[in-house]
Amino acid sequence: MSNRITKDENSTSAPLLPNGLLAAYPLEVAQKIAVDICYKLQPFCEKINIAGSVRRGTPEVKDIEIVCVPKMVVGGQDSLFDEGTRFYMVSPDFVRTVTELGAIIKGKPTGKYMQISLPEGINLDLFIPDDFDYYRQYAIRTGSANYAAKVIASSWRKMGWCGSDKGLRKMSDCVESKTPDGKSKWKCVNPNAELPPAWESEEHFFQWLGIK
Repeated sequence: MSNRITKDENSTSAPLLPNGLLAAYPLEVAQKIAVDICYKLQPFCEKINIAGSVRRGTPEVKDIEIVCVPKMVVGGQDSLFDEGTRFYMVSPDFVRTVTELGAIIKGKPTGKYMQISLPEGINLDLFIPDDFDYYRQYAIRTGSANYAAKVIASSWRKMGWCGSDKGLRKMSDCVESKTPDGKSKWKCVNPNAELPPAWESEEHFFQWLGIK
């Protein structure tokens, strides 16, 4: 039996999309879908957490957001005289499991972000940050867009940091440009740029920002 849910099967007042599916899903339904995805991915991840509106407990959920760090494995082969072509790569089991979740809209399992259309009729936003940047990403992907921009990002800007193409870096190590809609875009140009702390928890990240 399909898990796709239509308005007739729920008491929610969320509007329908043109395909007859809900524009937003009841929290308890979205929670179950998110937990099932985490169980599938967890064996192949160093860290994985549900974020976004499901974590915030929003009654109606428009999409599922998950943050994870996949396990790395050694690829390539040793040669007789040296270490050959050995290298680290994302676990093939993680890649396979992610690609089996649904129809990929954006991104790839070896990248930093994927959007996947799930069989249940709701989209998954899968964020795949570097391990050292995990708890920053977990925090900003949990909070509403308004909170992430006006509280979290505002706090690190006051400390002289910016979100760059390399992660959080000092503004003095970056150059700023503007997107067509007027938003700031930062590029790190200093190969020896100062790095932020390797936060050990979400609480540690908020303490560093001075947010209580």
